[in-house]
Order: sequence, then structure tokens, then C-alpha cells
Amino acid sequence: MIKKIILIFFLTLIIQACAIAKDKDYIGLMKIDPEKNAYVHNNMGLQYLNIGQYYAAIQEFKIAIGLNPNTQATSLYFNNLGETYLRLGVYASAQDCFERAIEKYPLNFKYYLNLVTSYQMQGILDSKLKYYRKNKKSPLDDITIGLILIAKGQTNDGITVLDNFVMNEPKLFITDGVKYYLSGIIEAKKNGLR
Repeated sequence: MIKKIILIFFLTLIIQACAIAKDKDYIGLMKIDPEKNAYVHNNMGLQYLNIGQYYAAIQEFKIAIGLNPNTQATSLYFNNLGETYLRLGVYASAQDCFERAIEKYPLNFKYYLNLVTSYQMQGILDSKLKYYRKNKKSPLDDITIGLILIAKGQTNDGITVLDNFVMNEPKLFITDGVKYYLSGIIEAKKNGLR
């Protein structure tokens, strides 16, 4: 008799658990939240990156991207993956990641800095400058053009391009980042460091 009561009790618990989880994205009783899990994997990737475990970091960033492929946060995951590739010297893969980060969210100035760094490390600044000047699609391309010019040592020309961007696009979120960068470049130039 006691066995039957215990069996009925456990069957009732199982039926209730199944009813709760019905039509939901659950494993057992724990809800799967890909966006939250992507955030966790990105943070794990950053921890691996900070201790020099680059291949583990790469895997964590790729998991984060796979779990959350189409949001603004994905741009950060691509940027982090690109920075890891930069540290490893895999510059073409880094370039691809930074281009994807910009495609997902084009208003983060750091992504442009990283992209131009990947160009510089590959020795393709001249061809990319020619490409952006010929195929300019938006005012944001001026950021890349200005940064390439500065990276090539044409600081005055780069400052002019970035300054024009700031004047023409004062309300964009990215403009403050460009202003801050410009002030640093101008200060370095005054001190003879550029």
C-alpha cells in the first residue's frame, strides 16, 4: 500500500513538472536562455583571453556568437574574437571579425580602430584606402579612411577627414569616440610624438 502511495506521489510530481514545461524551451526544469548563455560564454572567453589561453577564448567567443547571432551584443563577441586573432597574429581572421562587428553595430569606434590595425598588420593599408575611397557607402567610411591615413603616417590628412566627419555627423553616438581619439592624436602631434 505504501509503495502505491509513493508511486502515485512521484507520478503526480512528474505529471506536474511536464505540464509546467509543456510548450517551453526547457531541459528538465531549467529554462534555456541562449542570449544569457552567450553573455556567459563571452565572459568566459574574456577570462581565457586575459590569462593567455587564446584557443579556449576563441571557442568561447564562437559559442557566444552561435548562441546569439543577430543582436547588437553579437558585434561585441565578434570584436572580442577578432582581438584574440590579433594577439595570435591571424590578421585575416581578425579582419573578418572586425568587419562583422561593424556590420552588426557600426557605431563603436573601437571596432574601426581594430579593423585598421588588422589592415596595417597585413600590410594592406594602401589597397584598403583605395577601396574605401572608391566604394564609399556611408559617412562612417570616413572613419576608416581617416584612420588608415593616420596609420600610413599621413596624420594631417587623417585628422582632416576625421574632423570633417565630426562636423558633418555631430549627433551620431560614435562621434564622441572620434572626437576623443582626435584630441589624443592632436595632442601627440603637438608634443612631437606623431
